[in-house]
Amino acid sequence: RFLEKVMDEYGVLVVRVMGFSAEAREGIITMGPGAVDVGWSCNGFNTAFTFAAAGLIMGLFLKQNWRKTIIFMLIGISLALAFNGPRVMLLAIASIYWGRESFDFWHGPIGGQLFSGVLFTVYYYLVTWMANEQSVELEKVPTRD
Repeated sequence: RFLEKVMDEYGVLVVRVMGFSAEAREGIITMGPGAVDVGWSCNGFNTAFTFAAAGLIMGLFLKQNWRKTIIFMLIGISLALAFNGPRVMLLAIASIYWGRESFDFWHGPIGGQLFSGVLFTVYYYLVTWMANEQSVELEKVPTRD
């Protein structure tokens, strides 16, 4: 449960920045009138693994060298885990303060797709920018004629 504990602490930090009072203890986030359990599926591992694979695919598709492809994979993992903390906190706030319907929306297919869509958009633009930066640098290299 290492990653779940990391997400608990990260999520609590995000909530405190937002002005809420929260505590994390052994996979349980306590806020005001309630508490939520951060389980295996909430730890961000599956999303990080998916974005590592996306980095590999993007590196191959954009014809990048192995170093840049590994960087794409690491960026995907980092972004997935960085976005997961606010997602966990949104779900905790929805569950505790907004009710079951709100939690089900954000935890269900529509809320999940909104989260994934924003994450993938940020990832895609970052990776394509990095790939284009390399091609611009290569164009600047003088050639012998």
